[in-house]
Amino acid sequence: MRRYSCFLLLLLAGCVGEPLPNTGEMLAYAPVYATQTQIDDIGITTPKPTTRAGKIYAYNQYLFQVEQAEGIHIIDNAAPREARKIGFLKVPFCTEIAIRGGYLYTNHVDDLVVFNLANIAGPQVVKRLEGAFPQIDQKHPPFSNTYFECPDPKKGIVVRWEQKLMKMPACRR
Repeated sequence: MRRYSCFLLLLLAGCVGEPLPNTGEMLAYAPVYATQTQIDDIGITTPKPTTRAGKIYAYNQYLFQVEQAEGIHIIDNAAPREARKIGFLKVPFCTEIAIRGGYLYTNHVDDLVVFNLANIAGPQVVKRLEGAFPQIDQKHPPFSNTYFECPDPKKGIVVRWEQKLMKMPACRR
């Protein structure tokens, strides 16, 4: 049985990154870019629908829910059956949140940003620790043995990778 398992594993490994018949296309990773202007756009906006829900943090009568890579929903939960969004804290590329002593802490690319929650409807940035988190190497996708579109720094900063069908990508890792 072990011999057949090894054979099957080798067979499957050989199929990684093979072009689809008659199309020349293959599943590969494409970089998703952002400009520095998009990255630096932090602030409070009107509520928006939740599409990529992340972590939730409870603070007093409020809930703060991360919208993956976009920001943080501010939800008034004074009446849990009638909870309502009261604002959206736009923090591009945030994924984590913590609150302590009236301050909200979140990541913003590789920075730590601190907001004062004294005015819950309009949190203000009070501190930014640049480079608090190590920058993730985005020169290639975080996967091995895969093809990908070579990043082009002229298009912006690579913020993530998406898998899609493409014609013979030039890079491989």
